[in-house]
Amino acid sequence: MRTDEKIQAAIIVVLLGYSVLTAAPIILGDRVVEPFSELGILGPNMKLGDYPREVEVGEEISLYLYLGNHEGAPIYYRVHVKLGDRAMNVSDTEPYPGVTLSSYDRLLENEANYTRPITITVPSLGINRRLVFELNKYDAERRMFVYDGIWAQLWLNVTETR
Repeated sequence: MRTDEKIQAAIIVVLLGYSVLTAAPIILGDRVVEPFSELGILGPNMKLGDYPREVEVGEEISLYLYLGNHEGAPIYYRVHVKLGDRAMNVSDTEPYPGVTLSSYDRLLENEANYTRPITITVPSLGINRRLVFELNKYDAERRMFVYDGIWAQLWLNVTETR
């Protein structure tokens, strides 16, 4: 292959690549190929992993709640914070059976995220208490919030007040 032919071939490859990258959004439109939502719990310093492990009964736990919407449309979310223990399993299909301590609502536009400080108080003693955060989405057809199967959890040892 001569040098001129190599240059022409390289130009054709670059133009084809550019054409594909330019045409893909037009062909696919605003369609979301794999829609998803995000739920995250951050510690008091807004980091993953710096969560409290031991708290006293009634002590306020400062955390941050993170939500992200990549569903292709605005979504009205509700996060339930529930308390349980090892005996209760978390499921991707059924809501956690623990006691609801608090709930947080937020409407998010598509491709938006939201982080807010939250304060939780655990009302009872226990070793290996499970603090479960469940993501629910509002279903306009059913006119109710529906568990989305997305959850996060923290493990706590809750001791007596000193």
